[in-house]
Amino acid sequence: MSGLNGTRRGFLQAAAVVAGGGILTPRGLWALGQDAVLDVPRSNNHTGYEKVGWKACPFPLMQVRLRPGLLKDMQERNRVYLYMLPNDRLVHSFRLAAGKSSTAQPLGGWEAPDCELRGHLAGGHYLSACALMYASTGDESLRLKAEALVAALAECQFPNGYLGAYPENFYDRLKKHEHVWAPFYTYHKIMAGLLDMYVHCESQTAFDTVERMAAWAIRWITPLSDDELARIFMVEHGGMNEVMFNLYAVTGEKKYLDAGYRFEHKRFFDPLAAHEDKLAGLHSNTNIPKVIGAARGYELTGDERYKGIAEFFWQTVVDHHSYAPGGTSNLDEGWSGPDTAGTHLSAGGQECCCSYNMLKLTRHLFGWKPDARLMDYYEQILWNVRTGTQNNDGMLMYYVPTIPGGWKTFGSQFDSNWCCTGTGFEEYAKLVDTLYFHDENSVYVNQYVASELSWPEKGIKLVQQTAFPDEERTSITVYAERPVAFVLRIRAPHWAESTSVSVNGHPEKVSKQSDGYLMLDRTWKNGDRLEVSLPMKLRQEPVPGSPELAAVAYGPLVLAARMGRDGLSQDMIDNNQGPDMGRLAALPMPQFEEDKAGFWVKKNDDGNLTFSTVGQTRKMELRPISRVLDERYSVYWQQRRKA
Repeated sequence: MSGLNGTRRGFLQAAAVVAGGGILTPRGLWALGQDAVLDVPRSNNHTGYEKVGWKACPFPLMQVRLRPGLLKDMQERNRVYLYMLPNDRLVHSFRLAAGKSSTAQPLGGWEAPDCELRGHLAGGHYLSACALMYASTGDESLRLKAEALVAALAECQFPNGYLGAYPENFYDRLKKHEHVWAPFYTYHKIMAGLLDMYVHCESQTAFDTVERMAAWAIRWITPLSDDELARIFMVEHGGMNEVMFNLYAVTGEKKYLDAGYRFEHKRFFDPLAAHEDKLAGLHSNTNIPKVIGAARGYELTGDERYKGIAEFFWQTVVDHHSYAPGGTSNLDEGWSGPDTAGTHLSAGGQECCCSYNMLKLTRHLFGWKPDARLMDYYEQILWNVRTGTQNNDGMLMYYVPTIPGGWKTFGSQFDSNWCCTGTGFEEYAKLVDTLYFHDENSVYVNQYVASELSWPEKGIKLVQQTAFPDEERTSITVYAERPVAFVLRIRAPHWAESTSVSVNGHPEKVSKQSDGYLMLDRTWKNGDRLEVSLPMKLRQEPVPGSPELAAVAYGPLVLAARMGRDGLSQDMIDNNQGPDMGRLAALPMPQFEEDKAGFWVKKNDDGNLTFSTVGQTRKMELRPISRVLDERYSVYWQQRRKA
């Protein structure tokens, strides 16, 4: 197949216009979201193969750009990291699996030649990250590097369509129920990376390759009964349903829709459909993508069961299986029972992949029904987990420890390559994707980040200037070709006592709508300036199921007690194996007593986000957990009862 066929080109063009992209070439048309194709924004007047329109849609990545600030720095460090990895090293194991020669030095860690998960990052996450970074920055050199990698991978594809960095016989072991480490999990990542390259970078080679991969997977599962598949699905298989649904969304070919349904993990989905929390004991990271697949299934078919699964799962994880910073997972990357997070504090909690995937799911739910609570949660993860899991060299983390006295550990350039390295690649490539959503006549300002938004259909550009969260305000300047009427919807955070706004220096009386947003409906002129005050205060966050524990937050920021560096060496921080509590024991959890004269923590008058305890037996310093990179800490405090 050469070039886009007329049907697909027309579908992509129409969808881009509906989504507000206004771009009539395939490259970047779907640069609309964070996941492989098709966190595709849709309007209620949907086109193509979508059955359920989104009430609010994100802008195409190419229409949003970061301005100087913390997130821009993160994006640039990540871009350097992507350039660090040579294509020959990335494709090395694929070449060997295809019987080709390679003189490249193998990557280490989870991409090492003896690791059964090899290929997940080199052929999957890496391509997604490059495609998203291209859409977010317009970096043509990076697109060309990724396109060259796609071509190299295509040369390693078997005649039957199989593509992998490990032998095809891994799937024989899967069918025989012999031990094997998650081959379909890796297959999903490779397919998603190729699909992202098609969607964001117009790579026809990537599309041809992923279609052949899909054909192989469909042939593999076709002769298997539902009972046989149920046994096979006991092994991690990630979002195979999602990527098949996304292929259907691009092509309209029913075989992909059918395959998405066949990859449904019924043992996981059935309790969720019945609104039963049966998450205890399940692996967290590999299951969240299945729910994202359910969300895509609902959008493509209108299947209300899938909608119910996605909504109940989100509510359950956020309310009953999450830690104060917003992350989830414990117990060897699994979930414990509901409201037991406080009794399972460990060095291996809050796997970063889980945070990444929960953010992806949150976008779908917000698109269906915009609500500030969803974006409050997104903000919680963004500022407490995602901004705190990349160090100054751009290296990434696996876990965000919750155990008192734990510390953060970062991988290396070539010898980590964890699943969380891959999702980190993607996260920092798409930091613009949720800042703004829109409907036909409104802009939702979801996050307070220095950035620019272009909306050519309205003839406007919005420039947000802020140093949030270091300052408790933001401003938005409207640049318009001519006066234009539209609605600005400003999220009123749950943590702010009041969110006040002024336009051109004059206070505006606006009330919070039922969706938690402030609505400013007016005709905007060039140079109009909106000022938003976001007052923060200290508060104590309870821990569900553990009334004796508490965390402390300031605005959206969860604060960590600083516990020093005693015994902590640099090689324990830069550690490919993660936090090794065998080398350094946990510390006692810090304690607090309620201060009747006022809150027991105060903000210091040093112009920085530093805090101190007040009226406590032991004075301790606190700072946002995202800014604790090289010392021991505790997120949680234990209440000390007075005798």
